Amino acid sequence: MGMNSPTRSWRIHPHQIAMAKSLLGRFAQLLFVMLAVSLLTFLILSATPGNIVDARIGPLPNFSPEERERIVESLTKQLGLDKPLWQQYFLWLKQVLQGDFGFTYQGLKVTDLIGSRLWPTIELGFLSVVTGVLGSLMVSLLAFRTRFRAVRGAVQGSMTLLLVMPAFWLGLILVIVGASKLNWLPAAGYVEFSEDKWEHIRFLILPVLTLALPQIALFFRYLYSGLRDAENSAFVTASRARGISERAVVYRHILPNAALPTITVIGLVAGSLISGLVIVETVFSWPGLGALIVKSVEVKDYNTVAAAVLLTAFSYVVVAFIVDIIYQLVDPRTRRKS
Repeated sequence: MGMNSPTRSWRIHPHQIAMAKSLLGRFAQLLFVMLAVSLLTFLILSATPGNIVDARIGPLPNFSPEERERIVESLTKQLGLDKPLWQQYFLWLKQVLQGDFGFTYQGLKVTDLIGSRLWPTIELGFLSVVTGVLGSLMVSLLAFRTRFRAVRGAVQGSMTLLLVMPAFWLGLILVIVGASKLNWLPAAGYVEFSEDKWEHIRFLILPVLTLALPQIALFFRYLYSGLRDAENSAFVTASRARGISERAVVYRHILPNAALPTITVIGLVAGSLISGLVIVETVFSWPGLGALIVKSVEVKDYNTVAAAVLLTAFSYVVVAFIVDIIYQLVDPRTRRKS
């Protein structure tokens, strides 16, 4: 027997190549979407009344009108705002890629302001999606496995009610019940986790529930329907015929297949969560990105609005790309179609 072991040859499976091509194509599409969003944002900013330079430099209260005018003229040339619109766009895009969104009307850097509001929004959004996924899983399995028609009907009716109820009204109802009537939780506000972790959690509960309950209802609609469809499939019938326990059939065969369509819905909800956050953060005085967008629109702080819009679009694009990866990993049919 020789001392040298045979060289192992690594082969790339055709499905892996197809999946890589699919993801690269999807990534190219997402880059195009981000470019289109940046162009649309720039055009909206250019069409808004007022001078972009004024929005960028702020009020400058310590300068005389003549000195401020000279600064405006100098900055106009420096930023290339005296150039054609298409050249302005590429100059603006270059600054955005460098993280330069200018200043607010209060003279603060937009990136610093966005950064201070980002974590409360991420925390609120992440916890609401996790709660929505886990809650929908529990109620879907309850409705699917229960033998009592009344329980199934109650679950379906409550989910329909949550699905059609506006987030604003749901938040008000939770405030009235949880804060005013029962006095269990604070109605609105925010406490840093580093200051008091338990108070921070108490302030989180109502806004998280306001966002999560409609998500539970939406995810339930897809997951429960998927459970019913998967139950009638041939592979489930074959599994039961082989004597596999009902619990194993549900959790190993029915649930994984039923969850596939729900993954896409979860990704879409997570990516577009900012619309709900705008309402919820306003109702509960939560100092996040959604409340900042509302305030910036009110005072016409265009630099902050532009940064928030691009950040929101970027978040949506990233989440959509991650969902595509997860879907292709868990669903062999998607890989074959690719």
